[in-house]
Amino acid sequence: MNVYVREYQKFERRSRRRESFLVRYLPILLVLTGAAVVGKIYAQSVAIAWSSRVIEKNQAARDLEQQNADLERSIAALTSRERVVRDAEDRLGMVVPSEGDVLWITVLDRGGPPSDASRPTAPRDPRSVVVGWLDALWQEDALALTSQ
Repeated sequence: MNVYVREYQKFERRSRRRESFLVRYLPILLVLTGAAVVGKIYAQSVAIAWSSRVIEKNQAARDLEQQNADLERSIAALTSRERVVRDAEDRLGMVVPSEGDVLWITVLDRGGPPSDASRPTAPRDPRSVVVGWLDALWQEDALALTSQ
């Protein structure tokens, strides 16, 4: 064989190997590249959707915090002493008493001596129960008048 023919055959074999490599592996490489591109696009779209949901949730949280602050201000305004006094004057005809209108009452302690826990308790007289209840009621009313 001629030297030229041998060189030509070598060149042709190399060329065929290159072609067979491209024919075998190029479709696989293209599919893998396409899958990587599609995967990246999908991951980005999922990330964008999640971030938009997070932004919406943060906005909703801010709106709820604003509503909560507004409601707290409304509650503070409705329970303020000035409003209660104004409503009492307007709707109920009440007035705030002056210092001369306040009557101080001295309440005597009518509770008997402290009971001894070791001593058995006898059944109480109904009359003493009613008197004790009225004394406690009287003391509560006197305390309510003096605590303002």
